Amino acid sequence: MAVEDPEVPQDLRLRIKDVVDRLDVWSAIESWVQDYIFLYYKTDEDVQNDHELQAWWKELREEGHRDKKSESWWPKMQNREELIESCTIIIWVASALHAAVNFRQYPIAGYLPNRPTISHQFMPKENTRDFEELEKNPTGQIILENHHDSASDTFWNISD
Repeated sequence: MAVEDPEVPQDLRLRIKDVVDRLDVWSAIESWVQDYIFLYYKTDEDVQNDHELQAWWKELREEGHRDKKSESWWPKMQNREELIESCTIIIWVASALHAAVNFRQYPIAGYLPNRPTISHQFMPKENTRDFEELEKNPTGQIILENHHDSASDTFWNISD
């Protein structure tokens, strides 16, 4: 959470102090995007007249977000500021935000048995022989599930 504060560089003061660096990253991305956009688009009319950009923006809204395509909050992509804001958000989400929410998962997801994506078959049903085997020897059962995956076999052989 943040509150407007004209006394600080980004005009926002964070209430949670341990994420200040994220504002710095956002500002760096925004600054780079602005410099880049201003290099290629000298006026707002240049943005409006870029048919490839307008087609991309239309596809993003109407195909990529069909359920939200009629929302009024979409930028119209008629000026450089809207392009800068949109590109900054896209780069932020794909880089810094993605890293912030995903890299902390490594201590758990880095251990393959904790990752549901490593299972190549359905979990056994309760009260079956396979379920009992899973309860007795989860690691062995996981190895059996991955028997056709040589990369997983290599991992298990090395880790044991």
